[in-house]
Amino acid sequence: MRIVLVRHAKSDYPASVSDHDRPLAPRGRIDAPVAGEWLDAHIAWDPFEPPTVLVSSATRAQQTWECMAPRLSARWADVIVQHVPEAYAAPAPRLLDLVGDRGTATTILIAHNPGLHQVVLGARPSALRDAASVKFPTCAIAVLETGSAGDYGLIDFAIPRG
Repeated sequence: MRIVLVRHAKSDYPASVSDHDRPLAPRGRIDAPVAGEWLDAHIAWDPFEPPTVLVSSATRAQQTWECMAPRLSARWADVIVQHVPEAYAAPAPRLLDLVGDRGTATTILIAHNPGLHQVVLGARPSALRDAASVKFPTCAIAVLETGSAGDYGLIDFAIPRG
């Protein structure tokens, strides 16, 4: 199973808006489409088993997907997008459970730190994991491959920027 973690794009901090409802900042609206282009160029799958995209219910995560989706090619037309309130502010074990519950070969999760960063830190030791463990900033993308023993390794890491 492959898991693609995407941290939401840079968010804004308007006054009197709850954390859950914070929108993307102008920088986030620039970076998110670039993250979509990166996904399109780097994530492949069996055409008979399209990925599932899980998106946190937070406004900034929803808007990140909305900005990414137009930059994806036609092969993404059959992906299954699910809005998952449980992904908001979830710790790493809960995020892994949410992904595991879907049972698809490739799952893309658009969510938040610190949970996403904790998932990355739980990957098998490698130079790539060490690089990703320093910081998992907004729009960061980590591609994980699960092993037969239930462990997982980091096989790709990027921070797309506009």
